[in-house]
Amino acid sequence: MNVSSENRREAPLPALAFASIARPTFAVEYAGSMAEKALAALQREGWPVYGDSSLLMDAQAALQQAARLQEQTPDVLVLLCATFSDASMAVELASHISAPVCLWALREPGSPGERLWLNSLCGVHLAAHALHKAGKVVRYIYGDPGEAGLFEPLRALAQAAATRKRLRTSRLGLVGEAPTGFYSCQFDELELARVIGTTVSRINLAQIFQAASQAPAEAVAAAITSTQLRSPSLQMLHPDEVQRFGAAYVTLRTLLEEQQLDGLAVRCWPEFPQDFGLMPCATLGRLADDGFICACEADLHGAVTLLILQWLSGAAPLLADVVALNEEAGTISLWHCGNAPACLARPGEEVPLTVHCNRRIGVAGNFAIRPGPATLARLGVGPRGYRLLYVEGELLDEPVNRFAGNTAVFRPGCAARQVLDTLIEGGWEHHVAFVEGHQAAALEALAELLEIEQVAL
Repeated sequence: MNVSSENRREAPLPALAFASIARPTFAVEYAGSMAEKALAALQREGWPVYGDSSLLMDAQAALQQAARLQEQTPDVLVLLCATFSDASMAVELASHISAPVCLWALREPGSPGERLWLNSLCGVHLAAHALHKAGKVVRYIYGDPGEAGLFEPLRALAQAAATRKRLRTSRLGLVGEAPTGFYSCQFDELELARVIGTTVSRINLAQIFQAASQAPAEAVAAAITSTQLRSPSLQMLHPDEVQRFGAAYVTLRTLLEEQQLDGLAVRCWPEFPQDFGLMPCATLGRLADDGFICACEADLHGAVTLLILQWLSGAAPLLADVVALNEEAGTISLWHCGNAPACLARPGEEVPLTVHCNRRIGVAGNFAIRPGPATLARLGVGPRGYRLLYVEGELLDEPVNRFAGNTAVFRPGCAARQVLDTLIEGGWEHHVAFVEGHQAAALEALAELLEIEQVAL
């Protein structure tokens, strides 16, 4: 089976609108040169940037510039306060551009004892107040072009804005329904589309089994062969289960492509093992290796959480249970029964595939998750509607897979007990997702853009 070369994990590229405001009673010549440097610095980051470095000094000029910039449908308006200005131009620009705003304040260049050349920071403060009152999501950066780390707040906002836009057209497949009693995997389809934007294609589980029984032999063989290159242990399993693994992979991969889905939430038991003779854990892991997000136990909101983390980070996330707390080490153990993509295995180690730890049939992964900085998150529904929980931390270097399946040991940036208290006492859904890297700033911005409650630990 041919695998598309498209990088489905690549974070969406945000487009920026750039404008500069100033007042003629300040050091306009210097401000103009800084505006040129600011625009060039943004362009060097590789973002599409619309606009120019001209200094806007009245509301009419701002209105004309806003009309030109809005035609490009930018994800973020970057507004350089090249000098102090009243807030009217910032409000004029922002009211005509449907995007959050990142204000930029420059440092003062003058010598001690001289007047303020720019008073840029005060201008940002004044504009921020007005924009907040106007209902805009606002972030700011402070410093001159070229300073290390200057664009980090902008980067988080821009990635969140681009992810929000992509969520508005996202589409997930729901294969089957949530297992009996798994209330945390249920969802309101209309509310999901209204608040987040994700739409759902419902897929009959029996039809998947029927299609898999008729999957093209050549495609199935190719899927098995390519999987064995990474996981030679696959060939040690029962040949019928290996065949069904390949058939399920081909069928679900074809479904994803034909319906143009971003991923799946799959009812992985009891029908899969009982009626089809397969635990689909490793099948979902293989699809995740291809860049599609896959949530087990038909956890649709879990799947959306995976989408969010994948698009913010450009890395493969994983959905898991919280299964252990170590108060002394300050860690929690995250586990699931073998659905991790091979790309999350420890570098240089084999990626074993084996039988499921409880059902004792294939095919499931059995390896520890690689260490490094990470973020844990969960999109859920609370008493006041949608909410987003997140905490940064690190996955520890644990070479021994503590529990059969896939285990990760996470040390959060807060007390580990606080994470558990929040999840259980706050009534959060029982799956959490995690991804490499620190994404708290982007998740904070995304929650604000979606206008949902955020719980940051």
